[in-house]
Amino acid sequence: MEYDFEKLAREIVASRLPELEKAPEAAGEIAKKIITAAVLSTKGRQEARVTVAGVCRGVMSGMLMIDKNLPDAAVKVLQEMHAVSLAVHIEPGDLMTWGMEGIAAVGGLAGVETRQNVATALEESFMGVGPVFSEMCRKAEDGHAKARP
Repeated sequence: MEYDFEKLAREIVASRLPELEKAPEAAGEIAKKIITAAVLSTKGRQEARVTVAGVCRGVMSGMLMIDKNLPDAAVKVLQEMHAVSLAVHIEPGDLMTWGMEGIAAVGGLAGVETRQNVATALEESFMGVGPVFSEMCRKAEDGHAKARP
């Protein structure tokens, strides 16, 4: 059984953040709270990787739906992974990788320019992750292309 934290995250972001000036910061906070609670409550029943990627995908797709700044949101979400790490006892690097997988899945929907802006923002904040993120986006896009009839 897979728990759908993606939908929960998307609905929270879409309902609470449209009018918020500091939506990217709030998106990071939402991701931190949901991931922490979800990983702790589903231990042994769902891989943390599935949970983290799903929440990040949900937060970012919610931000895309309400037309908020995706590069800033991506940075804020990943900045919260250290705090998540302390709470759930998982390496921050693993959490960031899984988070980027979720963010990359939304990158294709946002368009080439936005995806590149997200990669640039991530590289500026976390040296060395820009190319990794770009490769994740390419793989996510390949997966979407194969899924289409």
